[in-house]
Amino acid sequence: MSVQDWDLRHYRLLHALAAQGSIGGAARATGVAQPNASRMLEQMERSAGFPLAHRTARGTGLSDQGRVLAGLAAEVLEANDHVLRAVEALRSGSAGTLHVCASMTVAEHLMPLWLASAQQRMPHTKVALDVGNSDAVFERLASGAAELGFVEGPTVRTGFRYLDAARDELAVVVPIGHAWAKRGKEVPAAEVAAAGLVVREPGSGTRQTADLALDPYGAGPRYEVGSNAALVASVAAGLGPGVVSRLAVEHLLRTGSLVEVDVEGLRLGRTLRAVWPAGTTLGKGAAEFLALALEAPHPYRMK
Repeated sequence: MSVQDWDLRHYRLLHALAAQGSIGGAARATGVAQPNASRMLEQMERSAGFPLAHRTARGTGLSDQGRVLAGLAAEVLEANDHVLRAVEALRSGSAGTLHVCASMTVAEHLMPLWLASAQQRMPHTKVALDVGNSDAVFERLASGAAELGFVEGPTVRTGFRYLDAARDELAVVVPIGHAWAKRGKEVPAAEVAAAGLVVREPGSGTRQTADLALDPYGAGPRYEVGSNAALVASVAAGLGPGVVSRLAVEHLLRTGSLVEVDVEGLRLGRTLRAVWPAGTTLGKGAAEFLALALEAPHPYRMK
């Protein structure tokens, strides 16, 4: 046997020996009888031309050369896992159900158009939509409950890949009779930060963006609500000024039911992103859905 004949069994044994520190532990970890594991290690050493392990009364440990190869073996095994996941994703993505999760602003104002487009362009794939805030989207992706997600927060968690899909703008809104609506000039950012604002719950991308923009100016009381609809209704009822996606209030701003307040020096733009777990390949269905989402009309399309 030559080194070129090494297969996944040999790489698994090296990786397990590095982790377990004994040939017996490595044999158990790989599901191989200990005598067979010992013979396999000896064959690898003969083909390599140098010792891969040191055998003592206390156990079997890797040599310096063995540790180098064990590190490379881990990369081989990881690459194999990627191939297996890609095959499974492509197999399941070609037909059946695609599980997508989206934060609330995306789900309420962009997803209906995407789903309608998917019905026409992906007739053999059923798209199941799960809705939550941005934190919930990452949790569902990490658990495997969804293959593709859409979030609106200012950051992407470690362990996820992403693609910028569109820009969005938050707006500070008040009822038509509010003092800020009558002022006729910009409101200082510090005054907005100190006000009793109606905001989304922690974990929401809208809340994260608003906090990031307002924190340098201080913080007043906050009235937390769990959806854009509840936020808009609370502002309209006079609970306080609100910070919400312009997508959620465009029709109310056009009709004059609410008024957008110009805030001096406050930046409330954000990026809407498609996200999926790092180390995975999007299946056929997920890739097709992402493509149609990126092509769909949007007032703040990425350039």
